[in-house]
Amino acid sequence: MDKQIVLVIGGPGKSGSSTIAKMLADYFQLELIQGGKAFKEIAKGKEFNSLEDFYRYSSPSEILKIDKEVDDRLRSIAKRGNVIIDSKVFAALSTIENIQCSAKVWIDASLDVRVKRAFEKEVSGNDGKLINVLKKYEIRRNLSSRYKYDRRRYKNLYGIDYDHQEKYNDLVIDNSDQSPDQTFNLIIKFLKDAGIKK
Repeated sequence: MDKQIVLVIGGPGKSGSSTIAKMLADYFQLELIQGGKAFKEIAKGKEFNSLEDFYRYSSPSEILKIDKEVDDRLRSIAKRGNVIIDSKVFAALSTIENIQCSAKVWIDASLDVRVKRAFEKEVSGNDGKLINVLKKYEIRRNLSSRYKYDRRRYKNLYGIDYDHQEKYNDLVIDNSDQSPDQTFNLIIKFLKDAGIKK
């Protein structure tokens, strides 16, 4: 295996990109770095109850400061090599800044599918019908607003065209109708065809 392998996996909320990133990290026996997790850890240190509260009550300059801190971390880690980077923005950032990556993969799914996945993960199924409908509405609203927020934020930060991930990624997959194993196997085939093997 290439000792400087750097795989970047990204996708919108509940697309399954983090699950696939973990599967790839296990497969290649590489360190997994999650940009979203790093951001959450920094935000949590600022004593907010949730990430949503952090976004709601923080100033744009404070959010920008953390964004840049996380992105600087990812730049440094990518240059070191031997890593899987799970990030919504790093594929685009590395393309713009000519940071060498072995492969960059964007995993997408329709909003309906992402809502369904989030709902099934959060709700046990024992709630009443009205509560379930309200929960689905809340999840849809949060996923939709988060996507719009990320699109605006990354455009302002780096000029990224968030709606056109094919500009920045070697492979873009819509996994709406796929299991995690199917998506994983598709990526492994793509990587092997590109000469990236464990």
